[in-house]
Amino acid sequence: MKLLESNRYIDDLRKAISNTNLSDLTGKTIFITGGLGLIASAIADVLIVDGKTTIYIGARSEQKFQKRFSGYEAVKFVQYDALVDFDSSIRPDYIICGAGLASPKLYTTMPVETVLSNFDGVHTLLEFAKHNSTSRLLYISSSEVYGKKVSIDPFIEGEYGVIDIDNIRSSYAIAKRASEMLCKAYTSEYGVDTIIVRPGHVYGPSAQKSDKRLSSDFAYKAANGENLEMKSSGLQKRSYCYSVDCAIQILTALISGESGQAYNIGNDSVTTIKKLAELYAKAGNVELITKNPTEEELKTFNPMRNSSLDNRKVKELGYRDTFSVEEGVNHTVEILKDISQCHYK
Repeated sequence: MKLLESNRYIDDLRKAISNTNLSDLTGKTIFITGGLGLIASAIADVLIVDGKTTIYIGARSEQKFQKRFSGYEAVKFVQYDALVDFDSSIRPDYIICGAGLASPKLYTTMPVETVLSNFDGVHTLLEFAKHNSTSRLLYISSSEVYGKKVSIDPFIEGEYGVIDIDNIRSSYAIAKRASEMLCKAYTSEYGVDTIIVRPGHVYGPSAQKSDKRLSSDFAYKAANGENLEMKSSGLQKRSYCYSVDCAIQILTALISGESGQAYNIGNDSVTTIKKLAELYAKAGNVELITKNPTEEELKTFNPMRNSSLDNRKVKELGYRDTFSVEEGVNHTVEILKDISQCHYK
């Protein structure tokens, strides 16, 4: 079974769509890079179920595209690699840039590719938008641009902490900051309409099985009946957001956001990693076990103790949450069980 054949997932998409207004996208063409990833594929799913747009998915593997999206006439494949120059005959109304390495393990083992896939990837698309009269380019950044801070309050757009540029794991955060600035530079100098979104920690059934971030890894393990292993205290605070709600927030910003501005993408509630793990364990009826991390695993850990996000700014555009964290976790595990015991690879 494909993800979009899960009744629970379709119901969640329809419920979220009914909670927003996507009418401005009617008849438009949208090019989504990184379209097989957790966030970007969920955006495509929303648009497919809404049924009013033509969607081009930029990805490296046509085979994986066919497994995920074959059979949907409104969705078309475009060969795309963020590390390679992009040239295509398509002329989309909107571009959503979601490509780039986004795995904590790769930030330390492939820092060059981490930086270039983000910066060069968006640079190529900005040039494309500049020369092809694209209405708007939306760049999917990250809450990691905020760096470290002492305050216990959620991050607000415009307030930033320190990023340790001597730590190779910062390759991702620095690349995202630089890419955001490049978007703003193209808006300022060339008049390219850009907008930035900063998702925090996103989870959901649109994650691939190969995604080893805790919120995705635990989802698959819980759905498969495997016990979960915590390798930290789990007290770090996050604004965990169900991928369907994340997609709706991003589309809301695409339609109604102010050019050149950045918008946090999160959830009303602040949840600790431990609480999320407990919810997954309960949803999958499995045990949660605590273990010590290896030195290699420690290198990949997010240094931000509190990376919760204040998303009032996107709410001012009309967004409101459809799902609580508990609902999202329960639905994620249920959906992954539906789709043949997590067959995505």
